[in-house]
Amino acid sequence: MLTPLSAFLKAVESQPHRAYLRQPENGEYREITWLEVHDLARNVAYQLTQLGVEKGDRIALWSKNCAEWIISDLAIMMVGAVSVPLYPGQSKENVHYVLEHSEAKFIFVGKHDCDQDVINSLPESPPSIGYKYFSGVTQYQWDTLAAIPAPDSYSINQPTLDDIMTIVYTSGTTGQPKGAVHSYRAFAFTSNNFVEQLDITVNDRTMSFLPLAHVAERILVEGLSYYAWFTISFVESLDSFNENLVSVKPTLFFAVPRLWAKFQEGILGKIGSDEKLQKLIGIPFIGWYIKHKIRKALGLDQARLLGCGASPMPKALIEWYQTLGMTVLEGYGMTENLIFGTINKPKDKRIGSVGKPFERNHLKIGQDGEILFKSDSVMLEYYKSAGKTQEAMIDGYYRTGDKGYIDPQGFLHITGRIKELFKTSKGKYVAPAPLEALLSSHPFIEQACVTGSGLSQPVGVLELSETARSKNKSDVASSIQKHIEQLNQSVEHHERIEKVILTQVSWTIESELITPTLKIRREKIEEQFLDALLSDTSGVAVIWGPDVEEGSTESQAA
Repeated sequence: MLTPLSAFLKAVESQPHRAYLRQPENGEYREITWLEVHDLARNVAYQLTQLGVEKGDRIALWSKNCAEWIISDLAIMMVGAVSVPLYPGQSKENVHYVLEHSEAKFIFVGKHDCDQDVINSLPESPPSIGYKYFSGVTQYQWDTLAAIPAPDSYSINQPTLDDIMTIVYTSGTTGQPKGAVHSYRAFAFTSNNFVEQLDITVNDRTMSFLPLAHVAERILVEGLSYYAWFTISFVESLDSFNENLVSVKPTLFFAVPRLWAKFQEGILGKIGSDEKLQKLIGIPFIGWYIKHKIRKALGLDQARLLGCGASPMPKALIEWYQTLGMTVLEGYGMTENLIFGTINKPKDKRIGSVGKPFERNHLKIGQDGEILFKSDSVMLEYYKSAGKTQEAMIDGYYRTGDKGYIDPQGFLHITGRIKELFKTSKGKYVAPAPLEALLSSHPFIEQACVTGSGLSQPVGVLELSETARSKNKSDVASSIQKHIEQLNQSVEHHERIEKVILTQVSWTIESELITPTLKIRREKIEEQFLDALLSDTSGVAVIWGPDVEEGSTESQAA
């Protein structure tokens, strides 16, 4: 089994002049060949050695996705250092903690939505190396380091499979982030198995836009490219996302549920209603034409694998895409096992499940219903935390913290997080995740958070979609009220939702209501909205967000 660096070098030798990375600049894609990527990474690696970087040193990466991110990662491998990715939008406190905890020797700084936030967050140490996209002052410039050719005599590091490749810190939903230590063996094992079991080839192409600091993007884009040798295109900005996607026409496309919901919202906004869409696609030939036109407008008409992960995708939303001829496949994994968990495959899937375990991956359900995994993809340890490492493992299996069950056909179903279970005043335990998925199936609901510890019944906080925000408040409240009444008929009595708050406050990383990995921060949402939930108002309480003039916020029972 080749290390990622060895696999990359083999690709350079086999297809040196083929485009590897495509970086958009001012609306035009600049293509960088495999050989050019190699030379740039080698130049930077040499300069890092001149700056005192030694084998085993940690180097942080803090940037949105771009060609330089992957080239930097290759340079880190070539010098024998260990990469420490940081999430764009990560808080100043978390950035400082990770840099200090990992003892990073340098930090690469690049594309961000707001450079000033990064400038305010950058500590004086470690020294920083700035990409050209970053407007702040850094000690060193990427363009300068990459432009100086490494001498012919410079020999790059050749890591072994047992060397440490990266430390990936969790997003810190509760407490401080933990650093999952992964070897080259784990990264190679995972990437190779994805390529083999999903039939990824050199003819595939993908677009990288979810954070490369997240293991999902790191494996599905960077990792797979080393072993399948396909081309990666990047997004220039949020404004150019749709244009870039249509231009690239990826064959592999992985997104989070929120983006799939946004796509649906945009489609229905143009057509008028789902009822109208369903009637149109039911007409022979016209239906085929409309479905093809929708896929083409999204830029996904050539996509052969569509994936979803990071959080549950509502079953109704997956089924809706099925009516358009688009099969969105859910998978399940985590930072600690490089997302090598379970997968729905095109010919072996079950909507509502997260699929079957990958081959060479051992899955079992613990006595308390906890999902356990064992394979070569599992982390070596949590960095500098023997106690947490010991807590995370049982008999060689990684403890996911998720509860679930395996159905008779072998598909895994997740029923919630063990630590997220709460007990009502009636002494009944409630798992919020399944209820949140049911709530989010309504087109007016962007995201949902269900809580209720110590209350008689569960309550929820719902972020309204853009479509809902433009509609009459009474109509929105009434529609969601009916949705909840129908939902309550399908769940156990103790799980029935008693009250919800509707808000157009955006749940973003910046508002600290979601993590950099796009998981909701329950304690922050409860802190912000629990008082309203505990008010005497019955039924559906409607809170309209900060864009409404002061004094006009209203509460309305439906």
